[in-house]
Amino acid sequence: SSSGSSSSGEGQLGEVEGKIYKDWKIVEEVPHEARLVRRGLDFGFSNDPSAVVDIYYYNGGYIIDEQLYRKGLLNNQIANYILGLDSPETIVVADCAEPKSIEEMRGYGLTMVKSAKGNDSIVNGINLVQAQKISVSKRTTNVIREYRNYLWRTDKAGKILNDPEHPFSHSMDAIRYAL
Repeated sequence: SSSGSSSSGEGQLGEVEGKIYKDWKIVEEVPHEARLVRRGLDFGFSNDPSAVVDIYYYNGGYIIDEQLYRKGLLNNQIANYILGLDSPETIVVADCAEPKSIEEMRGYGLTMVKSAKGNDSIVNGINLVQAQKISVSKRTTNVIREYRNYLWRTDKAGKILNDPEHPFSHSMDAIRYAL
């Protein structure tokens, strides 16, 4: 990209070709006036981390605040972690491909809902997220790392496909579910 902006210092996140999300900002912290509206949860276990993000509404946009990013957690451990956070009654939106886990988490007292599903729901969800004004709290290091590396897959000829690469998709999925 040849956007000749020389002011890409503070608060800017690096942009590379094939990146899925652009123009997110880093903020020092979540302002007190921001309103917690949702939590997003992407289940992981052995190879992938479970990711929990808080989504705050503030000033016409959303602020992402990472709560959990860890491998090897069982559902009851994730549930206990969320129940220990501020506002444990907040709606948690999780991967609809994990109905058994969602049901189990409800049994622990969480307010869980399934993410939207359907044809092109991933691409539609990504478009919806990209249409928002998104900021990320500075302490949200895994989200920032995934944001910088969240790329569209490419075919052998280098043509971009409408499908995200998997390695940096965990908190990105959690954010998409919640929004």
